[in-house]
Amino acid sequence: MSEVVDIFTVIKKNLPIFIGLSLCAYFSYHSIFGRYGYTHIQNLAPIAASKSKQLDALVLKSNNLESQVRLLRPDSLSLDALEEQIRVILGYSYGSEIVIID
Repeated sequence: MSEVVDIFTVIKKNLPIFIGLSLCAYFSYHSIFGRYGYTHIQNLAPIAASKSKQLDALVLKSNNLESQVRLLRPDSLSLDALEEQIRVILGYSYGSEIVIID
């Protein structure tokens, strides 16, 4: 009977230490290999770089479109830009021009 009591006292004494070590091991494992762990973040770095390049390309395209729209606004109408859009969209051309259709 005294052996059983000794085992329980040892468990009572060391239980907080065991729980603390178990929690440390659990959180250490998940901080390295978990969903938001170090290895997952390292795998996301190349994806973030490619998305950044795509974003830069889209920003450049957006800026180009904004500048074209700015030229076609009624308060600052550029006749050259307007003529270019008429030629592209409506297919107009001068009578003296030769049109080559692909």
